[in-house]
Amino acid sequence: MVSTHGTSGLQAIADETWSVLERIAQALHVKNAELQPTLDAIVSTALDTIVSARYVGLILVVQGELVPQATTGDPPYVLDLLQQELGAGPCMDAGREQVVVHIEDMAGDRRWPVFAERAVSLGVASMLCVPLRVDQWQLGTLSLYGERAEAFSEQDLRLTCLFATHAALALSEARRTEQLQAALRNRDLIGQAKGILMERHRVTADDAFRRLAKVSQHANLKLTTVAQHLVDTGELLGADPA
Repeated sequence: MVSTHGTSGLQAIADETWSVLERIAQALHVKNAELQPTLDAIVSTALDTIVSARYVGLILVVQGELVPQATTGDPPYVLDLLQQELGAGPCMDAGREQVVVHIEDMAGDRRWPVFAERAVSLGVASMLCVPLRVDQWQLGTLSLYGERAEAFSEQDLRLTCLFATHAALALSEARRTEQLQAALRNRDLIGQAKGILMERHRVTADDAFRRLAKVSQHANLKLTTVAQHLVDTGELLGADPA
């Protein structure tokens, strides 16, 4: 007689995984989603998905630096700021080195003593930090916090890595959307500034743009900064070049 117990167990795990994937896809993959709502959705969905986690935090790469962006509670926020101040910690190292960091017993961990002491004082007994990346692009780190030692199992680790893959894709898409929206806003802003100069000086659109660009270069300011000042005040920064 062939036992089906093992097969049934594997099927149950597979069914649970597919169910989790469906929930992740519905929660994270929203067309034209903006960045902050996506960040909030990632941490809240992670908390709902990884049941062993008490808190979730997300650190994002901003201009080459790892910066705290979203959390589901106070301990991750406090600990993320501490890591930013120290320039080191499990979340920072996971992001920089693109490796999974698993702290099974925070009280016994000696890699980041200052961080560990503060974490224990906040009731954090274990952590799981997973890098967020798409291809070779480093996006940040997703961190899960447990209230007891050894809170995260191997299945939790696999599920978190799977979740991180979807989270990174959603995050990448949200960033593209944000960049596109910013580009459109900048285009409209520069268009308004050009219009002011065209009307004021009776010049062509190309001439108006050259005036803005010349001031930008001379004042060592972004073109959008020059344009915004003109739109807001009616004044062109510095000398008004011909």
